[in-house]
Parts: sequence; structure tokens; C-alpha cells
Amino acid sequence: MNTLKALMQQHGYHSADDGSLTLETLVCDSHYLAPLETFEILEVSGKDGERFLQGQTSQQLTLVDGSLAPLTAFCTPKGRILGMAQLIRVTPERLWMLMPTGTAEPLRAHLAKFAPFYKVTLEVSDTLKVIGISGVDALLSAANLVDGEQMLASHDFAMLTKDSIVLARQPAQAEPRAVLIGNETQVAEITQRLLEAGVTPADSRSWTLGDICAGLQWVTSIQMDSWLPQMLNLEALAAISFKKGCYTGQEVVARAHFRGQVKKRLMRLTYRQEMTLPTAGTKVMDGNDKALGEVLTAAHTPDGALEVLAVVSLRDENATLKLETQQPLTRVTLPYEVERRDPERLKD
Repeated sequence: MNTLKALMQQHGYHSADDGSLTLETLVCDSHYLAPLETFEILEVSGKDGERFLQGQTSQQLTLVDGSLAPLTAFCTPKGRILGMAQLIRVTPERLWMLMPTGTAEPLRAHLAKFAPFYKVTLEVSDTLKVIGISGVDALLSAANLVDGEQMLASHDFAMLTKDSIVLARQPAQAEPRAVLIGNETQVAEITQRLLEAGVTPADSRSWTLGDICAGLQWVTSIQMDSWLPQMLNLEALAAISFKKGCYTGQEVVARAHFRGQVKKRLMRLTYRQEMTLPTAGTKVMDGNDKALGEVLTAAHTPDGALEVLAVVSLRDENATLKLETQQPLTRVTLPYEVERRDPERLKD
């Protein structure tokens, strides 16, 4: 049994059918930590790593400087997202890309077609672990354990790194959130000290609910090659640089922005009664049973209500919405304006 898994089992976790660590009940506390087997790391190493990725991704790689860990999208020539990641610089010649589990290898295989032209290697890590941390006090404690001499900056996507362990902020609705990434021994040691300090144990369900509340939709393996970045509001999350040079899919992404051709958008929806979680792909209908979109992610709140992120057509912004199983849905305001946010100004 590995060190981290043994530690978590001492705190009430058990292994689910998919191997993830879960608790019996959904945690209500907003100050918590959660093991995130739902994420993995694609590592890009070599002196040409930045130059290599610059031509492949929507983000401006010069911003990924060890203090900023922004989101990004890798697109097809038609502008559809092949993979989505949080970009993290660990050393001058080593970049980590935090991605939903099951998406790193397909992206690695795609990028490997271009790698022979650069001094770069691509590898999906089988040793790095990811923990999600939520809450001001929990983040302060984690930052102190990662690097007792530096604070984690307050700007969006700020990060700390020392001795190949990383603490990187992610979008949040209220309480700040960050991911802790490192090898198993490092992550287990910090996790143990956070638990001893009173941070509440939670599981990936709490983190998914936090993503929904933050309006952050990760592209999973079943959603690859489906959406333009703007359909997931990625320009509002500073994941697209409109000031950088060309990258695969850039022309389509730019045209959609400057010509206003985005006809579907990510929305947060809720149903305030108990029901079984709808699966990804469940249709979102209007009052006349016409499909307007589909569910991408769903989670329960601690009181049993349903929270959903769905891509929905903008052709009738006042339409009544419901699931194909007839439960009525209410629109919830996202915690950000759905408009362009330049990553070059994230530190302003």
C-alpha cells in the first residue's frame, strides 16, 4: 500500500470502484483538503519546452514563470479543444501540465508528432500526486509548509514552488483554492501536517462542486474535440492570449472572438431537490422539449441539491430550461464576467 493511500485510509477514506479515495459523506466545510486522483501530470522537459508549447497552446508561455500558473487549451486546426491544462513551471527546463485523468496520454501522443523538431521530452508522470486545498487558513498553512520564506500571492493562478513541490491557485467562488503537487512522500508529509493542524478531510466530490461554483469546466476524455475554448468561457478565465503569435487553431479562436460567433456558452444551473446525478451528455431542453445543450459536469451539494455546468445555446437567453428527465433548472450567476480577460494582466 502506498504512503499517501495508507495515510488517507487512517482518516476514514476508502477506495471506490475506480480506485479513487472517497469518504462516506460529502463534506460541508469550506476549509478542507481532498486527494485528487481525477487529475494527472504531463511533464514537458528540455530547453526547448517553452518554444515548443508556444506554437501549440492558447496561452502566452512567457507568463509561465514560476510565479504564475495559468490555464490553457490545446486545439485542433478547427479550434476545438483537444486538451485543457494548468501550466506550471517547476524549473527553467521543466514544465508540468495539470490535466484531467485520462487526457494527458492522448495529448502527449498528439504533441509527440511535433516533438522531434525540438529538444524536448514528453512524459505522463506515474509518481506525482495531487491534493486539492480549500480555505484561507488551509492555504496559508500549506504555503508555509511548501516554502516558509515566501507567501502565496493573492492574484489569480499564483503559485509557489520549492524542491519540486508546487502549490498553485485555481479559480474559486468564495474561499480560495489551490492544488498541491509533488511526489508521494512530499505530498503525504504535507497532507499529514495539514490534517494534524485541523484541516478537514474531504474527497474529489467537494472539489468538483467547487469547480462548478467557480464556473471552471475541465475538458475530460469524453469531451475532447468538442468545444471551442470560448464555449467553456476560457477567455473569461484568462486561458487565451489574443496578443501572442500563431498556434494551432488560433485563427478559428480569434475569429470567434472578434466576430462574435460564439453561439453556445458554459452556464451554471441548479435543481434544488434531491435526484440522481445526471451523466455527462444529458440533454438540457427548453419548455418545448427542444434540446438547447448538454450537461458537462454535475455534483450534489451537502443538502442534496443538484449543481450543473452545461453548454447551452444562446439563441434564447430567456428560455425555460430543464433536464431531459424533466427536472426544471434555474440559472445561477457565474462568479466572473463572461468577457475577454487577458492573461498578460493577471498580476495587475
